[in-house]
Amino acid sequence: MKLFAALREDTQQGWVWLQDASLPARSIVKITNLANGKSVYCEALQIEKNFLSAYNQSPRISITNPQAALVISGWYRAALSDLSTQAEVSLKIKPSNSWWGKFKACTDHPQIIIRVAAWLGAIGLFLGVVGLVLGVLSLCPRA
Repeated sequence: MKLFAALREDTQQGWVWLQDASLPARSIVKITNLANGKSVYCEALQIEKNFLSAYNQSPRISITNPQAALVISGWYRAALSDLSTQAEVSLKIKPSNSWWGKFKACTDHPQIIIRVAAWLGAIGLFLGVVGLVLGVLSLCPRA
C-alpha cells in the first residue's frame, strides 16, 4: 500500500482515507504494520471522485491508484513506526466496529481532548460498576 500525506485540514482528525468497498461507511478500522506489529485504530473514509479532485492539486503528488493508496496523517504514521509518505508499506487493514474498536479509536485519536474524554469515560464506567456492586452488597443480609 502506498502512503500519502493527509491534507492540512485532516492532520488533526481521527481518520484516514482509503478505497475499500467492503468497509461500511465511516467504519472503524485497525491498521497494523506487518513489519513490526504496531497498530492504530481510526475511522476510515472512502476515497471517491470529489476527494481525488481536491487532493490531486499541484504541487501535491497525485493519487493515481486509489485502491492501493492510504491517505494518513503524521500522527498515525508515527504511531505505526515513523512511516514515510510515498513509501510502499505492508499494512493490514481490518474493520473493527465493536465497542472496543470505537474506544481504541478514541484513545488513539490525534486530539488530546478526545483521548482524555475516552479515558475519563472508562474511569467513570469502572467507578459506576464498583458503586453498583457495593450498593448491591450493602443490601444483602449479613449472617
